[in-house]
Order: sequence, then structure tokens, then C-alpha cells
Amino acid sequence: MWAKSLLLSAIVASGVFTAPVNADPRPQFLQPSPLIAIQDRRDRGLRQLPEIISDLQSRYGGQYLGYRLEDGSPPIYVIRWRMPDGEVRDFRVSAR
Repeated sequence: MWAKSLLLSAIVASGVFTAPVNADPRPQFLQPSPLIAIQDRRDRGLRQLPEIISDLQSRYGGQYLGYRLEDGSPPIYVIRWRMPDGEVRDFRVSAR
């Protein structure tokens, strides 16, 4: 009987039955590659991401982490940024 209890305790302790922390395989923010689809953004008349990153860097310091583009009128870049104090913020910047 004690062997079954020990085996059950080992299985539970190993986390076999736990769900993954982030089950969504789609990233919410694209990885730091501002060169992706530059021509597509130019064709749509959008501001270039490296320009926006440079503006944020000069204004706030810190580090670029990623972005996503929200379609709308006007389209909005949501830029994920690590501030110099370590805080992570999302900046919403017009893409026009």
C-alpha cells in the first residue's frame, strides 16, 4: 500500500498533470525584428518601425522588446518596451 502512495506522490510532485502556463502558441507580440514586411508597410503608407523605435529610445531610454500592429483607423503600433528601471510598458503609437 505504501508503494502505491509513494508512486502517486511522485507523479503529482513531478507535475505530470499540470497544464502549461501559456497554452496559446501564438505570440501576442512579434519578436524584435523591425525589418519584417517593411515594403508592405511602405505600400500602406505606414511609418517605419525603426523610426518609431529610435524616437522611443531617444525619449525614454530603455530597450525595445517587440510590437504588434492593430488595424483600425488609423492603424496603431503597440510597442512593448522595457524602461531603464526594468518596468515593461506598452506604447500605443499611430502608424500614420
